[in-house]
Order: sequence, then C-alpha cells, then structure tokens
Amino acid sequence: MERMMRMLLTAMLVFGMAGMAGPFAAGAASLEDELFFAADAYYRGLDARAIGGFEDVLKKDPANDYALARLGVLLAEKGDLDAATQRFQNALAVDPENLFALKWLGILALRRGDQDQAARRFQAMLDADPGNAQATAWQGVALMLEGDPVAAVERFAAASAADADDPGLHYLLSLAYASLGLPENARLELETTLELRPTDVPALTRLGTLFYRQGQRDLAEASWRQAMTVEPGYVEARFCLSRSLADAALAAQAEGNEAKAGRLWMLALEADPANGEALAAQNAASQEARPTPDAQRPNDKAQAPRAAEAASQKTRTDTGVSHSSEKTANNKK
Repeated sequence: MERMMRMLLTAMLVFGMAGMAGPFAAGAASLEDELFFAADAYYRGLDARAIGGFEDVLKKDPANDYALARLGVLLAEKGDLDAATQRFQNALAVDPENLFALKWLGILALRRGDQDQAARRFQAMLDADPGNAQATAWQGVALMLEGDPVAAVERFAAASAADADDPGLHYLLSLAYASLGLPENARLELETTLELRPTDVPALTRLGTLFYRQGQRDLAEASWRQAMTVEPGYVEARFCLSRSLADAALAAQAEGNEAKAGRLWMLALEADPANGEALAAQNAASQEARPTPDAQRPNDKAQAPRAAEAASQKTRTDTGVSHSSEKTANNKK
C-alpha cells in the first residue's frame, strides 16, 4: 500500500508539473506515467491493457518490482503459472521482503499442491511483517486444505482480529468459511466486506447466494439486483437472479397462476437473455396466445347461416315487390 501511494503521489506530481510547464511538457511519456496507467488498467480489470503497460515499464526498468509482481498476477489469472512464478521471483530478487510477491508465490504453491513451499512463503511474510493479516489468513487456507478445519478457523479468527479494516481480507475469509460449511461465518464476513466497500460486486453476489440457500429469496434477489446496479454486465449476478425468478415462475405455474408465471418468466429473461428455460416458456406462452386457422373456421361457419338467411330475406322482399307491382298493373287493366 505504501509503495502504491508513492507511485500515485509521483504520478500526481508529474501531472501537476506538466500542467504548469506549458510547451516544455511535450515529449514521450515518463516511466511514472506508464506505470500509473498500467496500474489503473490493472485495478479496472482491463487485463490486456495492463499487461502491455507493465511490459512497457519493464522494458525501461527491468527491476521494477511493482510491475513485476502485478504482471505476475495477470499471468497467473490467465493460467500461465510458470511465467507468473518467474515474475514473482524476479520481484523478490529486487526486494526480498516484497509481501505481495511472497503471498502470491504461496498461493501458486497451494495451487500446485506444494503445502511445504506455501507454508514457507506465508511464514516469510510474517517474518517480514509480524502479525500480517493476509499471511495469517492464507495459513488458515493451507490448514483447511490439509484437512485441519479447527486450526484453520483459529487462523481465520486471528487474521480478522489483526486487520478489521481490509475488505479484501474479509472477502477471502468469507470464501474460506463457505468452503468449510460455515454459512453464518461466511455471511458475517461478507457483511463486513460490504460495510467497508459497499460496491463490492462479488461480495454482493455471494451474499445473495447465501441468502438463497437459506431460503431468503427476496433478500437474495435484492442483493443480486444491487450488484447489477453497480455493474450491469456482471454475469454471475445476472445468472443467479434469472434462475431464482425462473424457479418462482415454475412455482406459480404449479399453483395454476399463469398470469404471475408469465410475468416472472419475462423478468427472468430480462435478467439473463441466455436463460433457455425462460425463453422456451415465453415462446410457448406466445404460441398459446396466438389464434390458429382452425379456431377461426367455426366463426365462419356460424356466420354462414346468417348470410344465407339474409340472402333469402332479400329474395323474399324482392319477390314481394315484384308481385305487388304485377298486381297493381293488373288492377289498372
């Protein structure tokens, strides 16, 4: 965090000086500029732009441990664990106490199933920063994976107490508690995450899932809708909301309430246009509502006798007029 603040302050200073320098500010972007924009893309989830930006920084400054570590994360998320590990190791070569690189090397070791290596990395974090909450939490994750849930929960509690103001830590703890089958603990950690960061979309989505599993569908749907308000295109929230509405539509159909079911199917499809079940239900409802040619024929048949009767009446009327005229003509004779 301290390194990030230094980077941001440096970038702000550069921008401020550029604003006052007039024509003397023209020229190529500085290293600080490139690092700032790469970091901005990283935190906004623009991975391709961030990767390109950090690689450009490293061409000018191969020993930039901030760029090395963040590039390592992006490569790890793409599944290139070997390349990611190399970037983190390069960052440690520059700064042996780089906590971010140590943490991620531990995480990658867990992904490879190397518990001993992971334990060494997390302990190195604690040696460099005694009481580090992230290191303590990841020690708990390692214990959980080893099959020691009691010791894991002790580590999680210690991590939560060590840093009550880190939303990322509490989100991690919520995932760990959910994996241990402790939904109430998970919910409390998610609620703490949202107190610290109210617009955390993954936390809102997972909180909705917990509510749904506990039978609180209204609270679940409200949580997913809030997530979609923050990030309308968030796929997981859309998927969950749409499936919940589809379940409610099926329940309404089972009760014989077709009107309510129709409204719910429509809402489910609005939430997630890829919901094939909702689309099929909408199409079926449209087919039922559309009149068929067979349905129209009885009306035509019903109208036929009336038309024939009208024609007959007209003939009788015409015939009567004709006879009357003939009779008048005969009288005149």
